[in-house]
Amino acid sequence: MKKIIIGLLLSMLILSAVATGCAKKETPENSAGQTVNLPAPKVVKFGVQPSLQPPHIANMKGFFTEIETKYNTKFELISFASGGPENNALAANEISWAQYGMAPAIVGMEKAGGMLVAIDILEQTAIISDKSINTVADLKGKTVAFPGKGSQQYPLMLKALEGAGLKEDDVVLLKMDASNMSTALEKGEISAYIAWDPHTTKAISSGAGKILVKAEEVMPLKEGHYLGEGVVVRKDFADEYPDLTEDIVKAIMKANDYIVDNLSETPALWSKAIGLDESIIKLSLDNNMSVFVKDISPDLEALNPYVKLLNEYGITQISDVDKFLDEHVILDYTKK
Repeated sequence: MKKIIIGLLLSMLILSAVATGCAKKETPENSAGQTVNLPAPKVVKFGVQPSLQPPHIANMKGFFTEIETKYNTKFELISFASGGPENNALAANEISWAQYGMAPAIVGMEKAGGMLVAIDILEQTAIISDKSINTVADLKGKTVAFPGKGSQQYPLMLKALEGAGLKEDDVVLLKMDASNMSTALEKGEISAYIAWDPHTTKAISSGAGKILVKAEEVMPLKEGHYLGEGVVVRKDFADEYPDLTEDIVKAIMKANDYIVDNLSETPALWSKAIGLDESIIKLSLDNNMSVFVKDISPDLEALNPYVKLLNEYGITQISDVDKFLDEHVILDYTKK
């Protein structure tokens, strides 16, 4: 009798263990029958700007929608006028992702808990002048608008002046919101300005200005171009949601691939996403104001002198650049 009871108990334990094991292997599925990876926030908040950025294409082409379905989450693209407010939001955990210029990206890595996962736009910055200015040396004594001393445009402007044998006090540097610069040039209030696209292309489109110098002429860093923009994710987000983080980076990679392979189709998509006239977007692309490549992996050799430039002009205070990049750059996600 005891043997029978023991046998029954053992059988029940085995069945229980099998059932438990089976339960662990079960994975939730959505209505489409696709596996759902539950570790994800309800909303992925992604900081962007009203410019030619790959996340807009990822959103318009449904690459983010695929992730929403897979992880049962939602993307919210939150627009910022510039990198400063975007970094404030990143530091306050109001956004987990940010697409912006490389200078604010480095600052976000230094001060806002960010990790660089991609460099997805090259070039983008240029000095635009009225048509009477032919060289940087011609700017002597002229008023030149710039976004401010905390911007990456400030050191680039100074380097361009130095290359022409001028010092900062040889021109009148006027701090101005980039969105107002093309209008100020058209009105004759300034002789030139340095900004990022599409603010640069607006003056060219209106006929008020021309390209005086591109950033690549001042500081070529990757494939002959300047580092334009990067994508940063909060470290705590990447640590908590590694699979989701990888899929988001892959979506940005798909967006860049699409842009490179279908460049003529992108103006309509960007126009719908950010409300900018298609003709301005097309002119920007025709002039290579923003350059897109398929290899968006962070380039450490290009980043090193770039961070040193930011240090030189007081935008960052990073004592050990190599260590900083080693600790704040994620290369794994961009491996194809």
